[in-house]
Amino acid sequence: MALKGVVQDITQKKQIDDTIKAKEKAEAANKAKSDFLANMSHEIRTPLNGIVGFTDLLLKTKFDNDQLEYLKTVNESANTLMEIINNILDFSKIESGKLELNCEEIDIIQLSNQIINLFKYEANHKKIELLLDIDPNVPKCINGDSFRLKQILVNLLSNAMKFTFSGHIKLQVVQVEEGEMFSKIKFSVIDTGIGIKDYNQKKIFQSFVQADNTTTRKYGGTGLGLAISSQLLALKNSELKLKSNHGMGSKFFFTVAYDKMPCKPNNLEVKRDFVQNPPSHLSNSICSFKVLIAEDNKINMLLAKTLVNKIIKNCDLIEATNGQDAVALAEENLPDLILMDIQMPIQNGYDATLEIRKSDKTKHIPVIALTAGVLNGEREKCIEHGMSDYITKPIVQSDLEKVLSKWLES
Repeated sequence: MALKGVVQDITQKKQIDDTIKAKEKAEAANKAKSDFLANMSHEIRTPLNGIVGFTDLLLKTKFDNDQLEYLKTVNESANTLMEIINNILDFSKIESGKLELNCEEIDIIQLSNQIINLFKYEANHKKIELLLDIDPNVPKCINGDSFRLKQILVNLLSNAMKFTFSGHIKLQVVQVEEGEMFSKIKFSVIDTGIGIKDYNQKKIFQSFVQADNTTTRKYGGTGLGLAISSQLLALKNSELKLKSNHGMGSKFFFTVAYDKMPCKPNNLEVKRDFVQNPPSHLSNSICSFKVLIAEDNKINMLLAKTLVNKIIKNCDLIEATNGQDAVALAEENLPDLILMDIQMPIQNGYDATLEIRKSDKTKHIPVIALTAGVLNGEREKCIEHGMSDYITKPIVQSDLEKVLSKWLES
């Protein structure tokens, strides 16, 4: 009896199956990492909100010189820690492809002045000349992501300030090409600092790597700043470039094409060389409103109450420690505005806002999200659930003041 059979090479099929399984496993691991980072972000930023917020308030009171110096150190350390956390989260978002650029009007001249002003104090302290050079041909307004452009330039200027001890640091903005609808702009940060050795010039753009990576290195940082800046520029089909001579300074530069756009009317005239920031609203500039604060963390509740009382004169404050109470108290008291934390027991801020929007009595009340979460899509999620606006923790008094003015004075 003859036996017949079919021989089939299933090597390729097995390889495809293994690839699919590996892909599914990697996607599951990536989701687990994103969930972990979102939770970690909230857990770390919540206590940091209290530290940064209250030290900011304390710095505005009277202390002797030693106490003031200690307090400044605490405040600077907390802000540095916040910056490191933000860098790690940004890196994770870019790595997982979840970071997208926004499109909005950017006033190049105003933005450049704001960035330079951030470094004025340190430059004066180190006796370094801080220069801003904007080519007259650069259009005043372009369409792009102002937050990410500012992030890149602040990172480059921060590095220049860290490694420069005499001479000058210059932010240079030049138009290198122009069309009817677009402008190609070159941004350069030039310093007279210590420079970078040839063999280190490529590796500093790698993640978690610095030029001096020894255990005795002199300068701190995560080694993520340049990697994040490079990856952000890649989203705009650009790249960060470097020219440097060891001991003679460095020049970091990049070129990005932006759509031109007409500027919206603005009463603030800003020059093409740096100027002081315009003054913020005065405290207690808003008067006699009723505000409901929903926040389960006692320290953050105290901070929010303190800041609101500083901004609103004769404010009637109502407190809720969970979303369910916030809904009931909103219905009962009809506040002028609600500050809503997101992660709360019993009912979270999203669900509480949806409940508030269902009622004819409360659906018109502005609900402002107060959240320690900073991952991609958080702002959109807040708006989808009926929230009017969004503030991230740590709460900055000037940011809160702008939002309260916007929604209460209108």
